[in-house]
Amino acid sequence: MKIAAPFLAIGLIAAAGSAGAAPQGSDAGSPLVGTWRLVAYSDTPAGGSPVYPFGQNPSGIFQFGPEGIASINIMRNPPNPTGPTVSTGLDACQPAWYCSYYGHYTVDPARGRWTMHVEGGNVPTYLNTDQTRGFRVEGDRLIMSSSYEVNGGTVTAERVLQRVR
Repeated sequence: MKIAAPFLAIGLIAAAGSAGAAPQGSDAGSPLVGTWRLVAYSDTPAGGSPVYPFGQNPSGIFQFGPEGIASINIMRNPPNPTGPTVSTGLDACQPAWYCSYYGHYTVDPARGRWTMHVEGGNVPTYLNTDQTRGFRVEGDRLIMSSSYEVNGGTVTAERVLQRVR
């Protein structure tokens, strides 16, 4: 089964200004600030079973700086292109077993949303777009979520991260 491009990040972010513009102020007080290790990455089609495009034990680091810059890195574990994959074409990570992107981010803690204006990375359709995701913090865990449509059906994406620092 092919799944639409992961939100990476992640993740999970309301953009501040035009393409390439720095966010207004900083997110130093944001609950996202810090380094987070990816511990789970799943996409679940409505009425179906979870799919693990990066394996049962994915490898990844999400970094959110207090100045409003973030970097997302996710790798399939083990790092091979077999098994369920993200979609092919421009929506896919290039290569499919590794995803990375970076940019400026903002957080709306009241709504449990964060947005990244993607400035670079290996998901071509993310470049110069705003990627918004839901989040909640439970102790030292960060749970990011979103949903997207594939072939007329809804897929729920969930990423679970553990605070490193």
